[in-house]
Amino acid sequence: MTTQTPGRKIPKLQVYSFLARLKLPQSYLGKIMLVAFIGTHIPLLTLFFYAIASANIDLEIKVRILVVALIATLIGTGITLFTLQQLLSPIRATFLSLRHYLEKSVLPNLPTEFKDEVGILMSDTMYAIAKLDESIHQLKNYDPLTALPNRDFLQYRLEEAIALAQREHTILAILLLDIKDFSSYNNSLGQDKGDWLLRQIARRLDQGDSCHLMARVGSDEFGFLYSPIQGIEQVIQHSQTLINLLAEPFILESEKLYPTANVGIAIYPSDGEQAEDLLTHADTALRSAKAAGVGNYHFYSSEMTEQLRRRLALERDLRSALEREELELFYQPQIDYHTDGGDCMGAEVLLRWRHPQEGFISPGEFIPVAEMSGLIIPIGEWVLQKACQQNHLWQLGGLHGLRVAVNLSALQFQQPNLVELVATTLENTHHNPDLLELEITEGLLMNDVQSAIKILQSFRDLGVTVALDDFGTGYSSLSYLKRFPLNFLKIDQSFVRGIPQDSNDTAIVRSVIALAQSLQLDVIAEGVETAEQATFLHNLGCHKFQGYYFGRPMPALEFTRFWEARQAP
Repeated sequence: MTTQTPGRKIPKLQVYSFLARLKLPQSYLGKIMLVAFIGTHIPLLTLFFYAIASANIDLEIKVRILVVALIATLIGTGITLFTLQQLLSPIRATFLSLRHYLEKSVLPNLPTEFKDEVGILMSDTMYAIAKLDESIHQLKNYDPLTALPNRDFLQYRLEEAIALAQREHTILAILLLDIKDFSSYNNSLGQDKGDWLLRQIARRLDQGDSCHLMARVGSDEFGFLYSPIQGIEQVIQHSQTLINLLAEPFILESEKLYPTANVGIAIYPSDGEQAEDLLTHADTALRSAKAAGVGNYHFYSSEMTEQLRRRLALERDLRSALEREELELFYQPQIDYHTDGGDCMGAEVLLRWRHPQEGFISPGEFIPVAEMSGLIIPIGEWVLQKACQQNHLWQLGGLHGLRVAVNLSALQFQQPNLVELVATTLENTHHNPDLLELEITEGLLMNDVQSAIKILQSFRDLGVTVALDDFGTGYSSLSYLKRFPLNFLKIDQSFVRGIPQDSNDTAIVRSVIALAQSLQLDVIAEGVETAEQATFLHNLGCHKFQGYYFGRPMPALEFTRFWEARQAP
């Protein structure tokens, strides 16, 4: 409720009320000019005419004087009225700006540097409208209980994100999360405590997962916009994070509350190209997830839901694969072509999974699952341990100088104890550090350059060889590349596949080899499948190869026979 400020009188408006009732002139400015004209010029002209009429001069002279006086009066009147109009223009500008805001919601742009009454009027009008617009925006677009954006604002931002995705050819995801049976909390706790719980849930979800926008779209439902996304695995990870955030209890007056949730997912553009369609389809997916039980998330697309089921099944089976000894190591030969026929200098260690029901599962399918679930950490440790054990046995068996190359994943590279793990593994397996090669990709190095340099140097200090895998597919800067303590560059097979016929691939391979030579690094070409490719690379100065032309990945026993066969005269 508003009140008038004591001691500050509002001016009376009797004169204004009278003038406002006049039909002509209609504008406030016209009325002021009329009053100014009447109030100043009629008395003056009356006095002037009386003085002329009373003067004892000729009629002709009187007429001339009257004409000159009238002309001067008209000029003065015009100047006065023009100046008065300009002085009143700030009031008119304030009026028009206010009307423009009320009709079209366009914020005014009035000057605020003037300190007289009219200047203060304009400044206060600007401030009042800005505060009014802020309040209207808050009421229109935000939920008063949680202070989150509401469904209308989410849809507006989703439309903007769709337009950007169309221009940049990216994909985005909209997730709807529903709190199961939240009405039961309101009924048992009361409305106030139920509102408190909902605010706590909203705060935890908002702070616990990074999304483009989070909104409250229903009484117990929240929406999440992710734009852009890199792939379905990223959406799955976000969905799991949101559900897991509610696993920790909420404490209300020493009572532990365990709300649960389900998530429905729609993807642009596969599930729709309009904001309303995506929200509707995400809601459909949410209903499907709720029907499957608490803690589930479903895609609108049946194909993606099937992919999700497949991924969850793989993750479940992969967790026990190590214990059941279903994982195996295969070895692909690396050939040094400096000699006639080429000597086998080493082998890249490749992980295989022999599933008890499905047989061999493609690494391209289960490795991403291992990385997303974090299982790549224990699996990676197992791979390193087994590879070093096997190579130690090979050294004892006469495969002298054979180097094994083990790939490190992004998650492994982020582990603070990685260098210590490698050192301990070498010691426990009695493995010569010179015969271990660790392969990393460009992307790993560029995430944190200084940390990467430190880790790589620690590997080199251990005596371990370091190779940059899939070179040419990442984003490493040449200025950084020369700072990394590397031994090998591995040319990605996507470039080798097209040589020597493809001129672009040929130019890239030629440049990589020249770059490696200038940095005094050895080069290994991956994916060599023909004699023509091997000869071409050899002529360019690349003498170390890996690919099906020389040997497919094979189990340890078969690799032993392969090595022995190549050593035979």
